[in-house]
Amino acid sequence: MYKHIEDVKSIHEIESLIFDQPEDIFFTDKELRLVKFKNKLKSLGARYMIKKLILNFFNMKNDYLDIEIGNEADGKPFVKFSGKVKEKMNLTGFQNTQISISHSKNYVATLVIIE
Repeated sequence: MYKHIEDVKSIHEIESLIFDQPEDIFFTDKELRLVKFKNKLKSLGARYMIKKLILNFFNMKNDYLDIEIGNEADGKPFVKFSGKVKEKMNLTGFQNTQISISHSKNYVATLVIIE
């Protein structure tokens, strides 16, 4: 069994969602260090969107820091779970998660497949 979830948001919408709060509510220190070398708004926006999709799927609210999104050497994004989110993954029988991030000048699109 798998679940496919996606989202598309404008850069303006993302900015109002994540920058009205302290960054450390949504992002780990590692994620914040990683985006220093990228377009911060698009990179953090995509990470926020993926985390929100996963949390909504599991009917969870504020466990953003239990989800960490990084990049492999070739740039491919990956997701790592800990804490309550990892427990929820194990309880529901889902074992694998794949993510995709795409962005243009004005929009960010994210895709999450949970298997």
